[in-house]
Amino acid sequence: MAKGIVALQKLREQAATLKKYHPDWSFNKIGKKIGCRHSFVSRWVRRDQACEPLHDQSRSGRPPKADAAAQEHIVMAAQLPECRTAADVAAKLQQDQHLSFSVTTVKRVLRQHGLQHLSPVARPMLTDSHKLARVKFAKAVLRRDKTSKRRWLNTDSKIFHLHKMGRPLRRWCSPGARGTVPRPKHSIAAHVYMGICYWGVTKLMFVTGTHKQVSKFVNPKSKRLYAGVGSSEYSEVLSQTFVPEGNRLFQQAGQWADKWQLQQDNAKPHKTATNMAYIAENVPGGHFLTWPACSPDMSPIENMWAWMEGKLHKEYQPKNVEELKDSLEQIRQSIPASMLHNMFDGFQARMQRVVDLDGEYINM
Repeated sequence: MAKGIVALQKLREQAATLKKYHPDWSFNKIGKKIGCRHSFVSRWVRRDQACEPLHDQSRSGRPPKADAAAQEHIVMAAQLPECRTAADVAAKLQQDQHLSFSVTTVKRVLRQHGLQHLSPVARPMLTDSHKLARVKFAKAVLRRDKTSKRRWLNTDSKIFHLHKMGRPLRRWCSPGARGTVPRPKHSIAAHVYMGICYWGVTKLMFVTGTHKQVSKFVNPKSKRLYAGVGSSEYSEVLSQTFVPEGNRLFQQAGQWADKWQLQQDNAKPHKTATNMAYIAENVPGGHFLTWPACSPDMSPIENMWAWMEGKLHKEYQPKNVEELKDSLEQIRQSIPASMLHNMFDGFQARMQRVVDLDGEYINM
């Protein structure tokens, strides 16, 4: 049964029930209570008082073309890799089952079964070596003490855009009232580094890639300023943000101050000999296990970035890069401790899922 029919049936029952318990209420008052017109309430209350059924009775005319068995064939065909559109499903049924359905009928049946026509999420391609590295990393984490995840600082960078750059959301409308959505050619952005741990969040550090923020370091090979974050600039991120903030967070927590570890991804500026030596010398527990390539789904901070980005576009309307920075700082300060605890307490389950799926992507 379609969702709309179920909702309509509930409204009829609500109208009849309210009239039974509140006989002095008018049809207009009941209609306002349940969000319907008084004529709708009047019709179905009177049918209930006459002991007539509130559900739709069978109607005359041609029965539905897609019976239960045909609907099952339509749903199964829609899940085949080669059937990407309703037209493909109709053609497949015609070819294999000799069933003739219009595209409109196929769409209606699929929607009644809760299916939506959505694009798949694009992800980096995982090779066999990637999967082996992911499983190896996950097993190494699982062999450690369960509380060990509370002593590492998970770090990463993210580019936040002033305007949403994704595809506009679809909506139902008439062809002449489709409307438009303004979209800039180049959105103003802020490139920021941040670290999270079980005990709190580091301060933000805005780096090259932020609107009108040019690198002050020269690439020795090209003799030009770096277009992005280079090794020297990341050294400043370590010395000015990650190391002092990590010491502060773990000292405030009163735990792991002399054993905490730094986790970072495998970007080239992060893995230079100079930066790795600095981490080994200044981070009490040194560098965390080597993070596997193409594995953002395994990192808790990716969930934090998604939460911050959703909150930015939902609750804030920055108009320039300075307001964008201020908004991100306010969001950072509003991160609840319970969210951090859930992220790190669930890290073991995340790693176990990687092992169970033999290194495939996880949805967590």
